[in-house]
Formats: sequence, C-alpha cells, structure tokens
Amino acid sequence: MRRLILLSLLVLGACAQQPARKPVVQASSLAPLKACPASSWRPEAPPPVASARESMALLAVQEWFRFGRQTIDFTRPGEPKLEILGVQETGAPQRINDYWKSVDQPKLTGLDTEVPWSAAFISWVIETAGVPRDLFCPDARHTIYVERMVLRAREPGAAFVPRRIAERAPKVGDLLCSARDGGGTTLDNLNRGPGHCDIVVDVQPGKVHAIGGNVHDSVTRSVFPLDERGFLSPIAARPFFTVIENRLP
Repeated sequence: MRRLILLSLLVLGACAQQPARKPVVQASSLAPLKACPASSWRPEAPPPVASARESMALLAVQEWFRFGRQTIDFTRPGEPKLEILGVQETGAPQRINDYWKSVDQPKLTGLDTEVPWSAAFISWVIETAGVPRDLFCPDARHTIYVERMVLRAREPGAAFVPRRIAERAPKVGDLLCSARDGGGTTLDNLNRGPGHCDIVVDVQPGKVHAIGGNVHDSVTRSVFPLDERGFLSPIAARPFFTVIENRLP
C-alpha cells in the first residue's frame, strides 16, 4: 500500500514539474507589408537645421503658423477647447496637395475633404526633415507607418521606437499616436485601423504640446495633460496607444 501511495506521489510530482504550455498565438490575417516603395518626390527645401529631430519640430511649427496657429486645449475638464481658429483645409488646398505628394497621391488637395490627410502631413514633415526611407517609410495611413516602425525597431539603428504609454515620457520630436473612431489599434493589435499621430514640439510641467494635420480640418497644435512624472495622462478624446521615441540626432 505504501509503495502504491509513494508511486502516486511521484507521478503527481512529475506532472507538477512539467512546464505550462505556451498560449497559442493566432496568426495575423493581414498580409505582410511590402518593402517601402521608392518615390520620385523630393522636399521643396533642405531641412531647417542639421538635426533631423529638431527639423521635424521646426517644420511642424512652421506649418502651424502657415495655417493660422489653430490651437486646441485637452487639459481642461470636459470637451477639448478650441482656443484659436486657424485656416481650414479648403482655404489651403495646394499646401495640402504638397503633403499628399510626399505619399505619392499628387491628385489630392485640401478640397478632397472626405479624405483624411493627417498621415500625409506627418510623412511630409519627416521626409522634409531629411529622414531617409530606410528609417521612415511615408504612408497615407498612420497605423501603416507605425507598424513599419515596430518591425524596424527590431533591427539595429532604428530611428523611431514605439513605446507603451507608461514606458516613455514624451520628448520634443517624439510622435504621440492614438486609435481613432473605435479602431482599437494598440502595439499588441496592429490591425491597421484608423489612427492619428502628432509631433511633440514642446514639453512643459503638466503639459505637452504636439502638432498634427487634419485636426479640426487644419494643422493644429494640441495641448495634452501629463501626470506628475511627465507621462501622458489618459483622456477619452485621444486614446493614445504609443509614444514613439525619436532617436534621430
């Protein structure tokens, strides 16, 4: 009887020592992204300064001034407050056409009001700052270039590294990206849904200022709240899913 009990205990012990099975990861139904396509488009002017990261911020501010300095404050309770109304997209159709050209869509302008141009704006800024396509691949959709950044970050020399919100306090030149219209995109769910990204141009105690295109139909400076550690505070109006670290010199 004792031998039987001892044998049973040994069997149970062996089972307990077996490693737990890893969860089955479902293969993505999305087709792999192709290599970044070449383009004949070239920036209209050289970068403002030698630093690509600083050039990104300067170019974003330049375009913000061009569009009349539209500003929205997300730091106050309640709905975001539009503090300054700027030039709307239909008032600057050709400038928005310049943004579209950077993603090889030369027929679109600011008069195509049903087509979101915010990713074209970010692409224009980064390319005009002198960032080569092996470090950033322009795209008409934010979540596509973010997905490429995630893949590129696994290789040496990545210029943009997507971080989780709790891992990175925003710095000038970083990108702040959120899901849009219930798209549900996260770093764990790169579903290529609708999204939006802004470029950080200033960081102050409790606030971060970031500029993006097609925000209320203009190039807009948005002010977002930071917590006491300098990390993004969650806000319903912008469900941020990543702060993209800018490692450019």
